[in-house]
Amino acid sequence: MPNSPANMAEARSQSFEQGAQAALRPLRRDVGRFRESRRLKVLRATFGVLSRTLPGVAAKLAYRALATPPRVAERPWQAQLRETATKIQLPFGAGHLAVYEWGLGPTVLMVHGWGARATHMGKMIPPLVAAGYRVVSFDAPAHGDSSGKRTEPVEFAAAVNAVAQHAGHVHVAITHSFGAAGALLAHRDWRHVADHFVLVSPIVSCMWFTEMFREYAGVSAQVMANARQMVVDHYSGRFLWERMSVVELLRSARRPTLVIHDTHDVEIPFAHSTAVLDAGSHVERFATHELGHHRLLGDPRVIDRVVKFVRESSHRFIG
Repeated sequence: MPNSPANMAEARSQSFEQGAQAALRPLRRDVGRFRESRRLKVLRATFGVLSRTLPGVAAKLAYRALATPPRVAERPWQAQLRETATKIQLPFGAGHLAVYEWGLGPTVLMVHGWGARATHMGKMIPPLVAAGYRVVSFDAPAHGDSSGKRTEPVEFAAAVNAVAQHAGHVHVAITHSFGAAGALLAHRDWRHVADHFVLVSPIVSCMWFTEMFREYAGVSAQVMANARQMVVDHYSGRFLWERMSVVELLRSARRPTLVIHDTHDVEIPFAHSTAVLDAGSHVERFATHELGHHRLLGDPRVIDRVVKFVRESSHRFIG
């Protein structure tokens, strides 16, 4: 029976595995977040020695490094945009989340990626406001003006949920890079974050990010496994890295989704979104060319496509 449920499930599994394998190919080291640098060479040499001689220490350091997002300077136009927002300090855990709002109308929630901040997708905000939408964005824990020095997927997702609850009914969630995993994890664990999703340059899984870190930092496979286990132990086994597949999270969410990815993205390869398409017929892709991982966020064609998707979503009933 070529179209039996079992055969179809097996085909989906094989397709996902092929896409995931393509996505996990090593990245170039001359560009992007993992670009080769003197600091990275020193880090690799240090982790190489510690992985062999003091694996326990290496695992703790790897965990801290993974959980500490880089601080990226805010550009002048982003600061100006932030100053036009209504600002809120939303209580979260022992600290707070910096939340920003623009405009009036159905709510669009923006979820930035690892090491970014609320205004990273800021070029999309004025067109969405002009189209009649309220845009809510925020700095994730340990990002921007939110409190904390370290964070990880579960806390990131909890922050997405907290902001979504504060915002009220979210019409569309627009995410970038790691933010896709955080938003979809929140949607699964708290039942509802948004009616629709836009995933820009999504990663196929959080495991991929840890493996890229392992390769570039020179951490041994066992040390990296121990570092990941620290997160699992912190949540008493309630969090499992294997469940952080964006494909499976999106498949279970069953929400109309637009995926946007550039064919020349050297930070999150295009193959990631190819794998994500396997989540189901509710997912469509808009491909760009030679815009990379970040420049597509300000590209007029991308912004027009996002606004069109948000508008069309207004007429789609979600049960």
